[in-house]
Amino acid sequence: MLKFIAALAALLLTACSHTSGTPVSVSGCPDPAGLPDAELLLFGEMHGSVEAPKLISDLACSLSVSRELAVGLEIPSKDQALVDHYLGSRGSQADLEKLTSSYFWQKGIDGRSSAAMLDLIEHIRELKEKGRPITMFFFDDQPETELERNVAIANGIRRFQATRPDTKIIALMGNVHAMQKDMTTNDGTLVPSGRLLEDLHPVSILVTYPTGTIWACMPTCGVHEISPRNPPTGPIGFKQGASLGGYSHSYLLPSITASPPATQQ
Repeated sequence: MLKFIAALAALLLTACSHTSGTPVSVSGCPDPAGLPDAELLLFGEMHGSVEAPKLISDLACSLSVSRELAVGLEIPSKDQALVDHYLGSRGSQADLEKLTSSYFWQKGIDGRSSAAMLDLIEHIRELKEKGRPITMFFFDDQPETELERNVAIANGIRRFQATRPDTKIIALMGNVHAMQKDMTTNDGTLVPSGRLLEDLHPVSILVTYPTGTIWACMPTCGVHEISPRNPPTGPIGFKQGASLGGYSHSYLLPSITASPPATQQ
């Protein structure tokens, strides 16, 4: 009996990975202290980092302890069958190759098809395999259509939410899409996805960072150094307010590091 208890304690401590020095909750997952209370959370990121997908991975670990959770990614929704298969698989090399066989993974180089994003998907698979009430959906409806991108993203999220109204959703997307107020551009007024979803009462969280690197195409594709327009202040983690309009909250990462395309690893 004592051996069983010891083994169970070890399993709980190792069930979810966490960054050294991060507060850990009873479940063995990083503590999401300060996370806004909402059924739909939109996280706006700069694509192509290690840390932003890791943040979502940590939150998925914590939130799925006590309730049904869905993680949404800005990946073509036509790839949904591939991720559904992978989440129900054992995560073998053959399963991984099937997941990444689509055009998105083979040709995508804008940061959304990063190695870190693939790690996030694998972590959701592991949580699901352990019995957590968790799933994942892809919400980019734009490929092979004439939909405006923000409309396409909002459509994908709305469609999933309609089928799972009692499931908490955390969705990771580009930081313009997650905004909840219109933007004025050279081409006119842009209505972000967050604004289009306002009837679902989302909370938008800007992922902020210190000086570091991302993998992006701006315009050349590769590792690029970035610095925040307004240097972040305060402790690592969640806080009210953000440096970009259309956000009510922000999350300060401890660092930001480039993650190249998964198929180049």
